[in-house]
Amino acid sequence: MEKSEKLSILDDLIKLKTVNGNEEIVANYLKELFDKHDIKTELVKNSENRMNLIASINNGADKVLGFTGHEDVVAPVNEDEWNYGPFNPKHIDGKIFGRGTSDMKSGLAGLAITLIELNEDKDFKGNIQFIATVGEEIGEIGAKQLSAAGYADHLNALIVGEPSNTSSKPVMDKLTHSGLIQIPSPNPTEYGRHAFFCAHKGSIDYKIKSRGKAAHSSMPEAGINALDNLITFYNKQKEYFATLTAYSDDVLGKTSPSVTIMNSGDQENTIPDFAEMNVKIRTIPEYNNDKLIDDLKEIIAKLNESPRMSLEFEEKSSNWPVKTDMTSDFLKIAHQSYEETFEQGALSVGAPGGTDASQFIKANPDIDVIVAGPGNESAHQVNEFVFEDDYLQYIEIYKKIANKYFE
Repeated sequence: MEKSEKLSILDDLIKLKTVNGNEEIVANYLKELFDKHDIKTELVKNSENRMNLIASINNGADKVLGFTGHEDVVAPVNEDEWNYGPFNPKHIDGKIFGRGTSDMKSGLAGLAITLIELNEDKDFKGNIQFIATVGEEIGEIGAKQLSAAGYADHLNALIVGEPSNTSSKPVMDKLTHSGLIQIPSPNPTEYGRHAFFCAHKGSIDYKIKSRGKAAHSSMPEAGINALDNLITFYNKQKEYFATLTAYSDDVLGKTSPSVTIMNSGDQENTIPDFAEMNVKIRTIPEYNNDKLIDDLKEIIAKLNESPRMSLEFEEKSSNWPVKTDMTSDFLKIAHQSYEETFEQGALSVGAPGGTDASQFIKANPDIDVIVAGPGNESAHQVNEFVFEDDYLQYIEIYKKIANKYFE
């Protein structure tokens, strides 16, 4: 495919306003593109205006490599602060500006073009399944839906095209020196701004509801203070979280819990009959999500043995941690492909945020996963951008990984 067409495809995707809930237009665009190149596709509806897309090439290999990216983008936020319209891509000084350039329409377009070029390569003998999902930015709902339907069951390895670079070597150095990114072994001692992720933490979002009995504040004994009971749980939970420090991961570090929201009461002279709090836990493979949730429910069950306690656990989401062994053949292939493309070593590290891979790994724990994409730390920001060269070079990286994987 000519360079001009590759750039045009990315521009077309950026122009599509796919803020969460309007992803069908991306799925339809990609379907038409794949149809033009005789690639088999399947549309999987999520809800109104929301469509996942599956595309595949099958050459009879004994394993399957997955490509995945999401169709949605976050809202532009302060549109008047953008130098150019967020959905009007601009190419300036080697950068492409627009919402989704970094996260992650450049990765999605790069994987789609890779699929087309591999399909046209008569020497390529592998099986590829391309998965474009809805709703990654809020709940990973497309990946959750597709995983439940079995679309990940036969995958052996997976490339997630989320942004994995920084905009400069000093930014990469800042991240590594701050401790936000750990550099496990084996990894190159000399590296630039390019990286890929071999792991990322999972997450659990849950709400605790406490129900009591309202009473006048002059007669608190006549009521049951729901906030007091919630704080009792809060303290028990804090003691439990302290026990998790015994578990650590060489790439992802420790489990990290945070209480983020707490609400209770309507007026100053009334004992609150209801209180709730929201908690988010970033999880690691050494202590998985299901075990954590079981532990928390057990704490609640014991507290509810008191007749004055009425606590409820509401799971809002559970996204599993992802980790591929640093010495795996798949990571070795990725390192080789990066070095051949950039003529420089690339770091393999843990990602600070999650991806759709959490849902696919939950369904199929045996998948080797890397997160590798042309974007950078400008994702979700005003004047989001991707380097044009990064976008084009990642297509080459994806092809190299695929070819090496099926050698």
